Parts: sequence; structure tokens; C-alpha cells
Amino acid sequence: MASRALPAALAHLAALALLFSLCLPVQRAAAAPLSTPAGAPPLASTALAALGAPSASASAAAGAAALPVAVKGNDSSDLDVLATAQAVYERQQAERAAAAEAQRTDKTLPYDPALIATIGNQAGGGHTVCCPGYACAYGDAVLTGQATDHAAYGCGCCTWPGWGGGNSSFRSLGSDAALLREAYDEIAAGRPTVMHVSGPYGEHWICIVGYRDAQDPDTLTLDNFVALDPANGQEVVASYRYVPYGDACEHVSDLR
Repeated sequence: MASRALPAALAHLAALALLFSLCLPVQRAAAAPLSTPAGAPPLASTALAALGAPSASASAAAGAAALPVAVKGNDSSDLDVLATAQAVYERQQAERAAAAEAQRTDKTLPYDPALIATIGNQAGGGHTVCCPGYACAYGDAVLTGQATDHAAYGCGCCTWPGWGGGNSSFRSLGSDAALLREAYDEIAAGRPTVMHVSGPYGEHWICIVGYRDAQDPDTLTLDNFVALDPANGQEVVASYRYVPYGDACEHVSDLR
């Protein structure tokens, strides 16, 4: 019996100790003055809490609780911005691809017609044998944006400075197909060429500045090319009165 009563007595003592520890703060609070100790919430806060209004600490807690929602909203906005940027990028890429595809078949190099007028032409200058010099001057105007007198290339006997040089007008590609393919490739790369052709007055040189409807670069004719004609300084379809001369001869610019 004694062995069983001892644990029970210890349990009762423990319960009394716990009850005493709980009651002691209440007794001290009852004996304390009504002044608000430092750090304690003001009476107004206590009253607001009694009325059910949120205290400042409760409001701060509510704001903290709302913060994840705001962040999520910002995340959504950022995703919208990224989606818009991606859509703009894809549209620009599609436009570039469409432009590149269009230039695969149709392309004319930009140039200033005023420069071509400044250089002049055979009909206006009376230089009936200087077509290669005019053609080179046109080509350099396209490439550099500057007008150079045709005589700089050798009036009466073109020396081809900047266009192959060597005092020779003979640079053969071996076949008309290779000649026209090279002209296409040079235009595609942004460079004009000076091509040897035959026309109403015999041999002639023209400046090739573009191609059109070039569906197959390996099966082109002069119908597919745009040229500046030194005979009159006009932009023309190369086949309007010319055909390849037959020697597959062409000069390309030294500017690479």
C-alpha cells in the first residue's frame, strides 16, 4: 500500500505546484497599479481588440500574409512581359526570314541616281569607247556612295583599277551559266559586277546591280538581271538590248 501511495502523493504535489505557478502571475497583476508598463500595448489597442478591430500588429501580420499574393501578381506580370517580348522577337524573326526569302529571288542594290548623273554616260559625254570606265564608275558609286570620273579607270583603254587591274579586260568564267551565277552571287553579297555583253553597236560593258525572279541561280539569263547602262546612264533590264558577249567575261570589285 505504501509503495502505491507514494507515486499518488507525488502526483498531487506536482499538480499543486503547477496550479500555484499559474495563479501567481494573476495575483501579481491584480496587485499591480493601473499604469501601462513599457512595451505593453496601449489601452486603445486593447479596446480596439475588444471591439473586434485589428490591432497594428495584426494589420502588419495581415500585410505580411498578403505579401506572397503581391509577389505572385508580379510574377504573373513578369511572365506577361516575357511572353510579349518573345512574341515580338518571333515576329521580327519571321519578318527577317520573309525578307531574306524575297531577296533570294529579287534584289536590286541601292544607289543614288544623282551620283550616276554626275558620272555621266557615253551619249552625253561623247566617249563612245569608254563603256568599261563608266561601268566601273557606276559600280564604285554603288559601293562607296561617291562619284568618280570615268577617266580614272582609263579613258579609251580601261585599266580596271579596283576591278581586277592588270590592264586587261579579259576575265573569263568559262561559260555563260558560270558568268551569270557569279553575277547573282555578287549581287546577293551586296556587290555589283561589270559584265561583257553584245548589243546593237557591238561589244559593250554594263554594270549589273540587281536580279529579279531568280528562281534558280544556276539557270539564269540576262532577263533576270538589272543593269546600269553606260550608253545612256539608265537602269534597265539587261536583256533589253544585250546578250552575253560569248567570252563569259566579267569583272568584280576588289572591295570584299
